[in-house]
Amino acid sequence: MGNIFGAIIALGILITVHELGHFLAARIFGVDVEKFSIGFGPRLFGFRIKQTDFRISLIPLGGYLKMKGENPDEEIDDESGSFRAAKWYKRATIAFAGPFANLLLAFFIFILSFAIGRSYEDQLPLVGKIEIALNDFVKVNDEILSVNNSPVQSWSQIPRFIKENENNIIEVKRDGKKIILESSDIEQITWFTDILPFAPAVIGEVAPGLPAYRAGLMSDDEIIAIDGIQVKNWYDMRDIISKSTKNSLNFKIRRGDQIFEKVVELEVNLMDSNKIIGITQKLPVKIEEKYSLFESLKYGSITTISFVALNYVTLYKLISKPSSLKANLGGPVMIYAMSKESAKKGLDSILAFIAAISIILMIMNLLPIPVLDGGHIFFCFIEGIFKKPLTLKTQLVLQRIGLYILLFLMLFAFFNDFYRLFSRNVSLNEQKILDGN
Repeated sequence: MGNIFGAIIALGILITVHELGHFLAARIFGVDVEKFSIGFGPRLFGFRIKQTDFRISLIPLGGYLKMKGENPDEEIDDESGSFRAAKWYKRATIAFAGPFANLLLAFFIFILSFAIGRSYEDQLPLVGKIEIALNDFVKVNDEILSVNNSPVQSWSQIPRFIKENENNIIEVKRDGKKIILESSDIEQITWFTDILPFAPAVIGEVAPGLPAYRAGLMSDDEIIAIDGIQVKNWYDMRDIISKSTKNSLNFKIRRGDQIFEKVVELEVNLMDSNKIIGITQKLPVKIEEKYSLFESLKYGSITTISFVALNYVTLYKLISKPSSLKANLGGPVMIYAMSKESAKKGLDSILAFIAAISIILMIMNLLPIPVLDGGHIFFCFIEGIFKKPLTLKTQLVLQRIGLYILLFLMLFAFFNDFYRLFSRNVSLNEQKILDGN
């Protein structure tokens, strides 16, 4: 119950910031705002400042701003202070201000998440696989103790301690003995492709909605075989999945004292076309790092830009391949499931999740669909280019089409949510029957 309440509060913050962006831009350009609502439906409570009714409404699944003269078919006695009386570029700016406010919020939250300190999970500094020829250097099962006298706690710290164009000293434990290795060219080694960490085939997280989730796989499940082929480590599992020509595979799973089998469908990753089932590897080491204000600004900026770019690439791939919508589109149930997973990891993960949703909200609102902010901006630019607005009839028809598109996407997202949830519950109930519970 607390998770649901927290998700509603977070959504309310995102919507409030979005509508506040519209509100401030409208007031700057002299447009009167009649209603500022968090939620839809009947008014629960609120207050009035000048001409604006600030309200909390019954259904907490969105929000809206009602500006004077905003609707093209609205009849008003006095055009002064109305939205439609404003110049086209002012109306476009007002429409853009909401999504832009979400971008600024995400940027601020990412900076805050770095400033308060971030924790991340990582691999043990234990060599699990070597993909290149190495002479008198590390071997499989070596434990990396230090690099250039800097103690190593996790795998990703190794390349950070290596110096370029210098002799590097690495201390390892091999067969119970400490050994000193020296090399002047190890900076050329990639510690995630040339030398790989020890990686048991144990599941860390199961992504909500994806095949492993629907099949009922869980965190800490160990994959011991796929289609009868023994799985010794994470790399074996990854290779079997990527090379498979089938639509589904039979996974042999160890969960505690139980060993059982599950049929798991394969899906194609939109980003790189690799086959996936929606799991991450269990990472045994948790590292906490603090960042200075300058570092927080730097990494907050990089993270914001990277996430915006990633989501636009994903959106392009979704549009270019509509068949992938079923696998990749989710609604409130999926968002809630993801928020629960974030809550388990700590405050920095919760903040990053809220920032990510804020960016997604920005991108979705900027789609050139009538009734969304992007649709309003599109109408404004049409007016700016052709020196006259679209006719009232055309605007109403396009808005109706936009509303149908939006309703379809919402219903489709809800259908996907419940399909994934139903599939997982069926799988888990089957497992309980097999276990005799």
